[in-house]
Amino acid sequence: MSADEISPEHEWPLPPAWMWECDRCTDLYRTMRRVLDEVAEARLTGERGIDWDPFDSSVTRQMVLGEHMAAEHVTHLPDWSSSCDTCTYHQERIARAKEPGPRADTAVRQGDEHRARHVYAPPSSVGFL
Repeated sequence: MSADEISPEHEWPLPPAWMWECDRCTDLYRTMRRVLDEVAEARLTGERGIDWDPFDSSVTRQMVLGEHMAAEHVTHLPDWSSSCDTCTYHQERIARAKEPGPRADTAVRQGDEHRARHVYAPPSSVGFL
């Protein structure tokens, strides 16, 4: 697949201006992209059959950014997407956690972390974490 054949589902969105106003978001985003680029380069140029990301640092960097955004920027996160199965899953999970407490708090936090991924990750990968 050539660069001009990339599906919009695989394109990285342009982060919103509010992310660049936060030093932590900026640092986490740049680190995430650097790690993703390094792993992608190693996969293209390195020996076949090698796990070039054995500690899942690409996934971890995305998760850390989502955790930060959910904790510090929840008011900036997008609404639930009606076309995203993972959004639906999180909404249902939150609705089932009727009693206030740790279980409900965890469901809400994980839902917020998922919504954060809609801000900075390609649509094709948003549902995987």
